Amino acid sequence: MTETIRVENQAGIVSLFLNRPERRNALSFTLLARLSEALSSEISEDTFAVIISGSTGFFSAGADLADMTGTVDDLRMDDAIEEVTHKILNLPIPVIAAIDGPCMGGSFDLALSCDHRIASESAFFQVPASRLGLLYSPSAVLRMRERIGRDGVFRLLVLGERLDATAALQAGIVSRVVQGASYETAKKTAEACADNFKSAMASTKHLLNAFELSKYDYEEWQEQRRALLSSPERQRAVSEEKKRRGS
Repeated sequence: MTETIRVENQAGIVSLFLNRPERRNALSFTLLARLSEALSSEISEDTFAVIISGSTGFFSAGADLADMTGTVDDLRMDDAIEEVTHKILNLPIPVIAAIDGPCMGGSFDLALSCDHRIASESAFFQVPASRLGLLYSPSAVLRMRERIGRDGVFRLLVLGERLDATAALQAGIVSRVVQGASYETAKKTAEACADNFKSAMASTKHLLNAFELSKYDYEEWQEQRRALLSSPERQRAVSEEKKRRGS
């Protein structure tokens, strides 16, 4: 059986490739569990940078609809993605996303939690939450707002816009756009910090993350979100989307 996460460890750089090409690297529970595990087990004292990318020209088509029910049980998917994003945010070393092709849905949250995002000209970004009758995870929306601003979040989550690499750069979603595959640039970027003091990188990264913390009524928004997750409109939207994608 194909390993859902392909790992390469070269001279202090751990590269984690989402590896479900037959599903455009969709985020299944199995893949997310393996990615979460790799973000712990594959990191050693010698690791100074991590790269997260996708195999075969895709970053990810987002949450695997085959694992979705159209009910409140889908909170499990958000929890699985949240576990991964927290590990990325809490790693004391830089995490770089190398993005080619689609970066959609939950994989957008995953990419945005990385410290630096490099996109090829083929990359595009879309979060079809409204089309699926979904109020996106409040903690993720908060992080998105802090990183790309209200307008960027509104365009993606409310309007459902599809942003190409150039538009994503202008919106502050990606750090830079490169010609050709993004991974080689990501690797060169990672190599450039090989001689940095890890303690300084860790402290600065955590300080930047701390600046993004805000307060909101978590339980109030979770209650609204739970109601939407099991609404008839939500179930119909998921069912129609599964038919559209042939899932």
